[in-house]
Parts: sequence; C-alpha cells; structure tokens
Amino acid sequence: MFRLASRTTFQRYGLTTARHQSTTPPSRGSGLGKKLFLTTTLLGGAAGGAIGYAYVDPEFRNKIEENVPQSKELFQTLLGPPRSGLTPKASGIASLTSLRKAPIEHKEHVPEPTPAPVKPAVSSPKPPVEVTPVDVKKPVIPSGVPEVAVNAEVENKRLEDRIKAAIQSAEAKVKVATDAKLKTIQAIDEHARALKKAVDDGPKAQWESVSVALGTVDKHASCDAKEEIDSRNYLDNLSKIVNDGKSITSTASNPLLVNATETVNKLSSQLDELNMLVEKSRSESRVFNKYKDLIDQSRRQFSSELKAILPNIDINAKNAKLSEDDLNALIAHAHLRVDQLRRQLAEQQLFEEQHIAKAIEDQRLSDERIAANQLTLEVDRVKKQGDVEVEKQLLVNRRKWETELEDRLRLAAAAHSEHIEQVVRTQKQLHDIENAQAVEEAVNNERKLHQKQVELALSKLGGIETALNSRVALDAENRKSKQYWIACQNLIESIVYGKKAGDDIDARRKPLAKEAEVIREAFGQDAFVDQLLHTFPEQSLTTGVYTEQDLKNRFNTIYKLSHRTAMIDENGGGILKYFSSYVQSLLTLELPRRFTEGDKFDTNVLDTYEILARARYFVQKNDLLSATKMMQLLNGEPGRIAKDWIKDVRTHLETRVVAELLLAHAAVTSIRSTY
Repeated sequence: MFRLASRTTFQRYGLTTARHQSTTPPSRGSGLGKKLFLTTTLLGGAAGGAIGYAYVDPEFRNKIEENVPQSKELFQTLLGPPRSGLTPKASGIASLTSLRKAPIEHKEHVPEPTPAPVKPAVSSPKPPVEVTPVDVKKPVIPSGVPEVAVNAEVENKRLEDRIKAAIQSAEAKVKVATDAKLKTIQAIDEHARALKKAVDDGPKAQWESVSVALGTVDKHASCDAKEEIDSRNYLDNLSKIVNDGKSITSTASNPLLVNATETVNKLSSQLDELNMLVEKSRSESRVFNKYKDLIDQSRRQFSSELKAILPNIDINAKNAKLSEDDLNALIAHAHLRVDQLRRQLAEQQLFEEQHIAKAIEDQRLSDERIAANQLTLEVDRVKKQGDVEVEKQLLVNRRKWETELEDRLRLAAAAHSEHIEQVVRTQKQLHDIENAQAVEEAVNNERKLHQKQVELALSKLGGIETALNSRVALDAENRKSKQYWIACQNLIESIVYGKKAGDDIDARRKPLAKEAEVIREAFGQDAFVDQLLHTFPEQSLTTGVYTEQDLKNRFNTIYKLSHRTAMIDENGGGILKYFSSYVQSLLTLELPRRFTEGDKFDTNVLDTYEILARARYFVQKNDLLSATKMMQLLNGEPGRIAKDWIKDVRTHLETRVVAELLLAHAAVTSIRSTY
C-alpha cells in the first residue's frame, strides 16, 4: 500500500511537473509589476528615440507635429525652433563657393540649373551664373561599426559555447542526482517493508535484513546528498554564466540566455520535487518505526507481568518445564489478562472516534506541511517561469522594434541618398562651369610658360653643343686610355700564364716584344710609358719569362734536391757524404709551420732546413719575392742548385713589376679622362 502511494505521488508530482512545467502559464499577479515597469521603460525609450530622430530629420518632426497633439510644444521646449530649410540665393562665383560649405537643413527637390553660355575669349567678361543653392550636409558615417559588430559576434559565440557546455554538464549532474534520489526512495521503501515484516514475524524475524536495509538507506542518502550538492553547484555556475552574459551590453539580448534561465529553473524544480518525495517516504517510514516501538513496548510489558507472577522461572529459556502450579498460575493470569483486554477493547471502541480524529489531525498537519512546502516550491517555480516568459516577450518585442527601426532608417537613408544625388548633380553642373573658365585661363598661362621654357631650352641646347664639341677630345683620349689599359692587362696575363698551349716550361715562355709594341703604339707618346718600356729586361722581350706556376713547380724539384744535399757545403764531398746527407733528409721530420715577412731571425743561426721550410711556405702563399730572399741565403750545394731558379724568378718579378706600373698608369689615365 505504501509503495503504491509513493509511486503514485512520484508520478503525479515528479514526472508530470518535470516534463510539463514549461507549459504552465505564469501567474498573472506575480509578473504584473515587472510588466508595468517594462512597458514604461519601453515607452520611454521609444519616445526618446522619436525625439532624437526628430532632431536629425526636420521632415519627420513636421509629420509628428501634424499627427500627434501637444508634440509641437514639447519639441519647442526640448529641441528649440526648427532649423531653416534653405539658405538665401546667391549669384556669381562667390555664391558657388559658399554653396559647397552649407549644411543640409531640408530635403527639397531642386531643379537642374541652366548654365550660362561661356565665351571662348579669355579677355571677355563672364556673366554671373544664377543657380539656386541647395544646402548640403555631409552624412555622418559611423566609424568602427564593422569592428564592433565583429567583436559582438565573437563574444556571443563564446557565450553560447560556454552556456551549451554548462547546460550539458548541469543536465548530466541533475540526472545523476535524480537517479540517486530515486534509489534513496526505493531504499527507504525496502527498509519500511523489511521492518514491518520483521515485526509481524515476531520471534522468527530476520533483523539482519532490517539492519542491511538501514545501512543501504544511509549509503544512498549520503550519495544523493553529495550528488545534489554537485548538481546545485553546476546550476549555480550556469546561473553565473547567464548573469555575466546579461551584464555585458553586446550579449545581453542573446536568446540563449532565456533558454538557459528556463533550464536552470526546470532542473532546480526537479531537484526540489525529488526532495519532497524523499521527505514523504521518510514520513511514511516513521509510521512503521512507531508501530515497531508499540510492539516492543507491549512485549516488554507482558514479560514484566510474567516475571511478577513467576519470578523463579526464565521465560526465554528453551526446553524449560513448568510445574502444574506454574501452569495453573499462567492460565489464571491469561484469563485475567483476556478479561482486562476485553474491557480495554470496549473502552477503545468508545474512544476510537477520538483516536481516529487525532490520527486524522496528525496526518492533516503532516499533509499541510508537505503541501505548504510544495506550494512554496510551486510559487517560486511559477515566479521564475513568469520572469522567463517576460524575458522571452521582451526579446520578441526587441526584435520587432529593431526590425521596424531598421526599416525606418533604411527609408531615411534612401531619401537622404536621393537628396545627396540631386545636390551632387547640381554641384557637378556648377563645377563644369567653373572648370571651363579655369581651363581657359590655365591654357593661356600654360602657353606663356611653355614659350619661356622653349626659349630657355634653346639657350641650354647651345651650351650643350659647345660642351659636346669640347668633350670630343676627352672621349678620344678616354678610348685611347682604355686601349692602353687593355694592352697592359694583356701584358700581365702573358707574364703570369705565358703560352697556355705549350708542352713544357720553355715552350710556355712567351716573348713580350709584341705586347710592348702594342702599348707603345697605344700610348707611346707619354714619357713615363716610354721610360717604363725601355726598362723591360731584354730577355723578357726576346725569349719571355717563366710563368708563375712553372716557377712553383721548379721550386718543388729544387726543394727536394736541396733538402737531400743540405749537408753538402762549399767544398763539396764524396759519395759517403752525399749518402749521409740523403739519409739525414729522410730522417728529418717536416712539420707544418707558419711564417711572416716580419719574422726576425739570425742568418748565421739558420740552417738549410729552416731556410727551405720558410721558402716553401712563401711559395705556397704565392709570395715569390720573399721566397727568393730566403733562397739567396743558401750555401753549398743547395745554393748552387737554386741559383738558376733565383735568377729566373728575379727576371719574372722585374718584368711583372714594370707591367703592374704600366697597368696602374693606364687605370689612372682612364679615370682622369673620364671624370
């Protein structure tokens, strides 16, 4: 019976309310003050918008003054007298200039002016142009609107994502809390059934199952309390997000805020109703506890009566045997007890109506307490739902007002654009007239300026011809110096590389007489060049000089021979001495070393190996001059071996120095003739 009652109550209050509370109409009295305040605010905002637009658009102000009574006096008080529609007429070029600066005061169709004919003669007087001026006001273009719109869209998107995530989390937590509370209700019912069964069974009762059921009730009660706290926290978090969104202007009108508020109200009401069901199940369970207490009290009273009659007998002992006197005493006490219970039953029947009335009163008080709690929850739910409905209606009306305002602004913008187009056409005609006059004056001024520039250009042209005639000699000298530089460069290459097609060292030696003759033909009249050409060694002109690479290759051979004969002095020696010198050269370890021209050393201390090492280092660095200086320090057999190489290197260097002097002179001559 109690299980059926609890199930019926849950179906009536839990499922129906949780599923259909969104369709319950709001209380008319709870939201009346808010609706009145909202209506007053909206009417005030609409009136303020109309006054502001009337200040911007005089035509709109005139329409309101014609259709709305007492509006003219209100506009006179707040906005002052209306602004004039047109400025006075002007004539001539001065009036045209002032026309461009005049603001737009009134929208009126202006007929296209007929421009006065302009005569082609510049000196003839121009008749003044009569044009009806039109006030022009530069339209105010709101700056930063795209950026604000983009920022608002981003903030709304971020808010929607946060609300959706919070709603999903809150719904999941409320579902878990709902399941936990349903399990608690089921555990309370199971405990009540186990308790009733144990009391009815008497001595055969299974009180362990009652203890287990009580532990299950405590466990589920603790779990559902924890889950309820978590779900309430998630709902508070969702409410905080909604309040944050309402506090920001760009996101205050987001429709998802209303849906989120409605979701919070529904989930909170669902938890409250489940708490009521749990409390109702606990109140029903308390009836069984009272029933158990009465049974235990009656059993203790009966046991005390038996102890009073038979004090020496253990009533609870098993297989206990009673004497005949004891049995007679028990039977007599039982008869007396039955008579007493019959009398009590008769008395109870007389007072049954009072007991029933008291029980009914207790149950009524309990029901009233539960009903009061339910009424409080329902009133709170209806109040919150009414607030949500008001917000929904506010959003709908706001969208409607925004759409209407956009339509009006669009019409006003179209009318303003048409007016601006007419003004622009008028200004274009005026500009064409002014432009024709200005162009004619500018053409005459340009002709005079062009004539002056032509005369100046002719004088400059004469100077240029004179300068060009004087430049011819310099150009000839420059070409000659370039030929001279090319011949010197060819001479350098002949000295360094010789005949590249030669098979051996002597075949690669190239006579320099031909190159010297080319230089003499190109720039032989110069005394410095002629003197340098006479300083060339005779051998270099007839047979040529050894190339730089051939001299390096010869040095490698000379280095090996000198290294092997380093121990042979000026007096020479026998075969044994040559052999010992050769063996010592093989035993001498050649380590890589670094030298510079600025190194200081004592020529008396240097040995042949040191001299050869230094000369070899300079040859590898392409410093033949330093290598020659070191090789001249050799004595004995190594000096005799290097004698011819030193002579050839000296001839190569002398020839190369003269050629480099000629090349430097050619470069200086070319630069001097160019600049």
